[in-house]
Amino acid sequence: MAGIDPEMAFLQSMQAMNEAAGTGQAQDGVEDQQNQALSSDDDDYDPSQSVPDISSPPSHANDTANAVPNDLSPTPSYTPQHQDLAGPHSDAATALSGKPAPSASVAIPDSQSQNSSRTASRASGRPGSAAPVSSKTPGVAGDFTSTGDGTSDTQMTQSSGLEGSSNVLGVSEHPSHPSHPSHPSHPSHPSLPHTPVNGNSSSNVSIQNAAQEQGVSGVLPSGVTNTVPNLAAVIPNTGASSVNGGASTPTQTLPAPQLPSAMASTPAGTPAVAAPKARLPHDRVGILEDRIKEDPRGEMDAWLSLIGEHRKRNKLDDARAVYDRFFKVFPTAAEQWVAYATMELQNNDFFRVEQIFNKALLNVPNVQLWSVYLDYVRRRNNLTTDTAGTARQIISQAYDFVLQNIGIDKDSGPIWQDYVQFIRSGPGHLGGSSWQDQQKMDLLRKTYQRAICVPTQAVNSLWKEYDGFEMGLNKMTGRKFLQEKSPSYMTARSSFIELQNMTRELDRTSLPSLPPALGFDGDVEYLKQVELWKKWIQWEKDDPLVLKDEDVASFRTRVVYVYKQAVMALRFWPELWFDAAEFCFENGMEKEGNDFLAQGVAANPESCLLAFKRADRLESTTSNEDGEESAKRRGAAVREPYDKVLDALYELIARVKTREAQDIARIGEAFAAPSRPTPSGRDDDEDEDDGNDAEAESREAAKKAQVEAVQNGNAVQIKLLSRTISFAWTALMRAMRRIQGKGKVGDVIGGSRQIFTDARKRGRLTSDVYVASALIEYHCYKDPAATKIFERGMKLFPEDENFALEYLKHLIAINDITNARAVFETTVNKLSQKPETLHKAKPIYAFFHEYEAQYGELSQVGKLEKRMSDLFPEDPQLLRFSRRYTSQGFDPTAIRPIISPATQARPKLLPSIENIVSAHNSPPSRSTQLLKSPKRPLLAEESDTEVNRPRKLARGESPLKGAAGRRLDQQKRNRQRIESDAPTPYSSLVPPPPPPLPRDVMFLLSIIPKAETYQATRFSAEAMVRLLRNTNIPASFPPVRPPMGIGGPQIPQGQFNG
Repeated sequence: MAGIDPEMAFLQSMQAMNEAAGTGQAQDGVEDQQNQALSSDDDDYDPSQSVPDISSPPSHANDTANAVPNDLSPTPSYTPQHQDLAGPHSDAATALSGKPAPSASVAIPDSQSQNSSRTASRASGRPGSAAPVSSKTPGVAGDFTSTGDGTSDTQMTQSSGLEGSSNVLGVSEHPSHPSHPSHPSHPSHPSLPHTPVNGNSSSNVSIQNAAQEQGVSGVLPSGVTNTVPNLAAVIPNTGASSVNGGASTPTQTLPAPQLPSAMASTPAGTPAVAAPKARLPHDRVGILEDRIKEDPRGEMDAWLSLIGEHRKRNKLDDARAVYDRFFKVFPTAAEQWVAYATMELQNNDFFRVEQIFNKALLNVPNVQLWSVYLDYVRRRNNLTTDTAGTARQIISQAYDFVLQNIGIDKDSGPIWQDYVQFIRSGPGHLGGSSWQDQQKMDLLRKTYQRAICVPTQAVNSLWKEYDGFEMGLNKMTGRKFLQEKSPSYMTARSSFIELQNMTRELDRTSLPSLPPALGFDGDVEYLKQVELWKKWIQWEKDDPLVLKDEDVASFRTRVVYVYKQAVMALRFWPELWFDAAEFCFENGMEKEGNDFLAQGVAANPESCLLAFKRADRLESTTSNEDGEESAKRRGAAVREPYDKVLDALYELIARVKTREAQDIARIGEAFAAPSRPTPSGRDDDEDEDDGNDAEAESREAAKKAQVEAVQNGNAVQIKLLSRTISFAWTALMRAMRRIQGKGKVGDVIGGSRQIFTDARKRGRLTSDVYVASALIEYHCYKDPAATKIFERGMKLFPEDENFALEYLKHLIAINDITNARAVFETTVNKLSQKPETLHKAKPIYAFFHEYEAQYGELSQVGKLEKRMSDLFPEDPQLLRFSRRYTSQGFDPTAIRPIISPATQARPKLLPSIENIVSAHNSPPSRSTQLLKSPKRPLLAEESDTEVNRPRKLARGESPLKGAAGRRLDQQKRNRQRIESDAPTPYSSLVPPPPPPLPRDVMFLLSIIPKAETYQATRFSAEAMVRLLRNTNIPASFPPVRPPMGIGGPQIPQGQFNG
């Protein structure tokens, strides 16, 4: 929260001015400022006036480096309607006037109370209406202001122009304990999540300032002064909450003096958040329900155990309810659909079974599930009593329906075989001449020909049966049919073998699990499964069945089917959904692609990849017409995916904060040990007290260390989520700029400026949003508002080196060098004051040093390098000097040109191939044996015996005899004579000749004709040399008799032996 300190000073100065001018003038001034922000035209757009930001006292300005400040108090939800931001709020003006405010405690409402109070806030927060202020000191209970006499006024504090804010800070998080009577085990979640404010700051926020900034109506009566404690120290005691006669118990808060150490040293008797009450060991259902509620997508074992527990107790209605909840989270869990249908079949509840099939069959392409459907159809249609043939016809249609959907699965072989046997058992005789016999023959042939083209485990047996079927009818026509289908069968058989080997380690489960984080248990195994699925998909895209040219529809169907199988197992892997949708869009399958995106977003609501892809698809496919209605319609359609992913990310932050508070509460309870009994002896009292004090200090230190570990781990997660949120807002801002332009805040066509305003209202932003908004204003519209946005961001992120760099680049781009130097000096001076932030100043110094070196004065460059050497003495002076002349990655000061090639560019000597081969084939020397022997070394005279001498190997006769040998000898002599003739003064500098090639290679080169003899095709000498170099020539060859009758020199047998 260090970046919001200038805002506090700004508000305090406004408050002082208002006090000097009078209360009435202060109220008018605030309203005029807000109305000016709304009514300003495009030329006077000033984002610093449109939305005020939460500020913090300047005393804690540099507590945290590069913290992620809340640009505004995060609100629980986003309301598309843009209300008047400058409504009359008399109480906000009262707060600005500096009158004392009563003490108050900020409660964190639960989801139900917030929903009920949201409606009340809409009624009381309209412009022109002022909520009545109770004369009694209020206490906050949930979302309602308790007057102390049992009554409550439905007055919810509301931020400017945004519905759904729950209290002064606009915060709503930490839902009540699951055992709270007002909450069912599975409450209906609100459409948008509740977002907490940043709890990293330990400073307090003045109630007057909070009311001033959010325009709260009817918040503070005068008379008492107090501050609102930090959110991290004001967490509801959910475990102790209760409902008595419909009135909620006020949330307990910590007094202001305890705030700096509230999280680390909370007294054992009053924890910040009570940990969930532990259930009794025999309450197995309650324990499983708590696990599921806390982590519905990760606790797969808890889901299955809970279903099994209900079925074991014969509570089928409870089991059905759990199944319904389970399939909302895992709709493609085929194994559980099978278990659900089997449970209903065992109870002969055929109506529920058919409902299960209607919900699951078309969405879950699983062989086991469809086999259960076939068994059910055959069970309901008895062939024994079927005199009219209706049952057989229904079963035949069911088989066709099943094979049409999952007949291409590699595990569908048994279904094909069952269908063949079903046709064979039908009326008619194979080989007969009646119409029924001919119909049966044609149907069986058609089924066989379909089955043998699918790579399944039964393709071999089906081919043998088909061969016997055709040859049994007519051998002549049978050979014709078999010859036509033989290539398809061979392709299917080889493809199945290849596919079986590829998927041998693949886990075709339908119970998905969340991907483990990198570096944690199970990450390697999960990524291996991802790679196996991708290999299978790529194998299908490579078209091993040769379907793309002949039957492109079947090719696409097979690829889409494998994608469906993959997303059943890897439901929480967004990249797979993206690839599936991309394949469908590329092949003209719009409906299937949109279905993949919709299902992927439902499975992974926090995935920016799928949300951005869906938004881009909507933007590119919706019609672009002229007029405000078209822009409004397109903007609403494109914004929906962005809103969903932002809601999910804000909800994740709320869960992290809730989990952090619960973990800290558990740590506090674990260290709250009961006091020991006092010993009776008085002599040992002092020693016992000293021991107790030392033990208490050690326990407090251990508790503090655990609390800090929890806070640091959660802070890393929140920082990552905050940056993800910022980039999502940036993407939405750019999309709305393309659709609606820059727009106007509060107008029907809000454009990118409205998105920037909404982002600041919800909070959890990094500097990236401000940079993106400012650059859009500058590059797209050349609007001076870009500089105002940068100035605003500089106050909020004074220690963010990346933002400072972007600000400097912008100022230099608009040729405002004076302000650029001022921003540089201000930023580096602030960062250099503390050792923990000194490293952040280094990239800023490097950028400005590059600018000064290219466009500044030499004296300025020298002064800057002197400052850099004082701050960063570890960097060499040579590096700083060379950076003056470095550009585009090229450093001319580091170039060493080649002056004398003969001296500076001599090639390195390569070892001789012949020496390597001979050394490889020769036995180890005695010295090597002496060095490598684990025993004591032998003496030299003892080792020089006949026994220890190396064994002589029989060497074959040289093949280079006769004319070939004479030619090689002549070439060798000529080369030696040329080298010895007329030595030059620089002969010592000439590199030595390359080592000679092996004899066998030289012989091969001698018998190869010269290059001039080839007139048609020329071969590459470099490729030939490369081939010879990589050829492994063995030391000996088996005796081979040369062919007779071939011209050229005849080599006697046995000449290749060495």
